[in-house]
Amino acid sequence: MSLPPNVPLDRIPSGQPPPGVIPNFVNPPSYAHEIRVLEGVFMSLMLIAVLVRVYVRFRLVKAWGWDDYFCIAAAFGSLAHMIMYTQTLGIGFGRHIWDIPVSMLVGNSYLFSVNGIIYPLTILFAKLSILLLFVRIFSVNQGMRITIYVGMAVLTLFYVAMACVAIASMVQCDGLDADSIQFCRNYSGPIILLNASFNVATDFWILLMPIPLLLKLNLRLRQKLGIVAVFLAGVAACAASLARLIEFSINYHSEDVLWTQAINACFTIVEINIAIIVASSSCLPAFYKHAHVSLLSTSSSIRRFFTTRGTSVHSQTSIHNQSSESMKMRRSTEIPDVPPLPKTSYSERS
Repeated sequence: MSLPPNVPLDRIPSGQPPPGVIPNFVNPPSYAHEIRVLEGVFMSLMLIAVLVRVYVRFRLVKAWGWDDYFCIAAAFGSLAHMIMYTQTLGIGFGRHIWDIPVSMLVGNSYLFSVNGIIYPLTILFAKLSILLLFVRIFSVNQGMRITIYVGMAVLTLFYVAMACVAIASMVQCDGLDADSIQFCRNYSGPIILLNASFNVATDFWILLMPIPLLLKLNLRLRQKLGIVAVFLAGVAACAASLARLIEFSINYHSEDVLWTQAINACFTIVEINIAIIVASSSCLPAFYKHAHVSLLSTSSSIRRFFTTRGTSVHSQTSIHNQSSESMKMRRSTEIPDVPPLPKTSYSERS
């Protein structure tokens, strides 16, 4: 991109607007609000689920596993992902490229690649946590264990490679001439498409893999409903991943990069956080049971307290009434005092 001479950078748009469109640097349309709302909602739900998991594993079960560590790592990754989105919203992420002055991007464009590192590692940790949970549940099935371990190896190799590519893009694609570099064009196009396609495929693989074994289990109705709830949450994560792939495919040739990436970011936020919630869902029944028992115990203690207090107050009132009645009875049986006769002198009697 060639810059016109003698023009301040804060007055030059970062991209060519469509015919008839005037760049808006003051209050341009943006996906910033949508991204903040989605982050607030799904991040809160994710943190609640992870805190429940930590409480159950640390206080109730008192046993930690690698699935717990990967789940916590994924939660930190999601937090870092949110922080980077917050940072990039301030430098034009979510706007049309022609509504972003060049001064915003100069020296800051590398920030857009940071989430390219965080995202694959975060989604990797979430998927590893889910797969290790499957190992814990289906440990007796050797075929399932082998399938899971092979899948974990493939996932690790792929997502680590994607993170390395993102690191390379931070070095080579930091500048306004990035669109003229073949590697940068590949990274913003085919590589991201490959990443999204692999993500959708592995999401559905993880979702569908345990179903044949689950159908053979003899479970009670409550357990079946819990599995259905987890399955529906997994479907939501897969739907978000698929929607992200479709949206990216539709806008594959768009040069309005930061606008289309913001649309994809909305689906990414949902996908990451729901994946972590699914990874933590196995601890929800134990927490519910513990909370239910604690609530019953607390309510029973409160009722006992007020019942005892009411009985005590009633007893004190009865004693007070009885003492009052006895005092009245004593007073009624006492001989009243007779006033003395007045003394009169002899002369008065005469």
